[in-house]
Amino acid sequence: MPKDKLLDISLSTIEIFCQVYVKKNAIEVANHLDLSQPKVSRALAALRNVFDDPLFIRRESQFQATDRAHDLYPLFNEMLACRQQVDLLMRGVTGAVHDHVEIATVPQLEVNLTQSVKQAAYRVFDSELMVSTSPWGELTQQQLLNDEIAAAICFERANDRAILSKSVIQHRGGYLVAREDHPIWQAPNVDNMIDYPLVKLRTMPFPANKSPLGNYAKRVGKQLEIYATAPDLGSAANSLLKSDAIIIIGVKGAVNFLRNIKGLRAQQIELVQDNIILENFSHPTVYLWLRLDASGKVTTPFWLQHCLEDYILSMHQ
Repeated sequence: MPKDKLLDISLSTIEIFCQVYVKKNAIEVANHLDLSQPKVSRALAALRNVFDDPLFIRRESQFQATDRAHDLYPLFNEMLACRQQVDLLMRGVTGAVHDHVEIATVPQLEVNLTQSVKQAAYRVFDSELMVSTSPWGELTQQQLLNDEIAAAICFERANDRAILSKSVIQHRGGYLVAREDHPIWQAPNVDNMIDYPLVKLRTMPFPANKSPLGNYAKRVGKQLEIYATAPDLGSAANSLLKSDAIIIIGVKGAVNFLRNIKGLRAQQIELVQDNIILENFSHPTVYLWLRLDASGKVTTPFWLQHCLEDYILSMHQ
């Protein structure tokens, strides 16, 4: 491989490669990095030309990495980590860090978030960082623009051009959670689900905070009862334990949190049933909001961006 060919490869191209390696889908990567699909394709084509290898082979609508791609990923990922360190140097914050970082987020993506950011900060700065979370809501966009929070995690795009909405992952497949002795477990299908009250979280991953299950109930001439709107997973668990209410959640990390509470049971909804529930709804997408400066550059440090993206992905595994 001629060295001059590799010198022509930019870090942005390397980032595209790493994202395709992780997400296995070019469309998701284009949305995530706010790029056009042709640009993602051109980046991969450039790397294929340099290494004389296909790098990714399309199988069943996903990209499968070749052996060469598996070898390159850790090296390229390390290069991006080095860019992070350079970014910190340019900002003049090596050896020093803000005393406090606040992330606005939704209840489904709050479990262990502060610990994840603390650990990432310690690896970069070798010092403790105070981290807190706040509820994502109507004021979040302005808080981010005012630099009152470092970033936000939510289920919709920001409508201000000074905020980058990075599409991180689209989750598919919901989980039903209820008391372990709940009668729903005898036949956990959608027609039985709508006979029981629903616990909603304060932020639903659907337009106008609608419940797809409630929408299905209306289609069949029924009215779904809302038992409670919970501000967090702990409150949701309490409501489930003391009632015949059920909840449906799509973020696996949040499901595991509830599953580990004594007295609760969680089970993935069968694909056919899930498709019935989600009729007329798109699969939810998780977005990471980052503030842009006047030149269009992201102001959030790279280490924090990387940490939050990794956290979101890990919560869906």
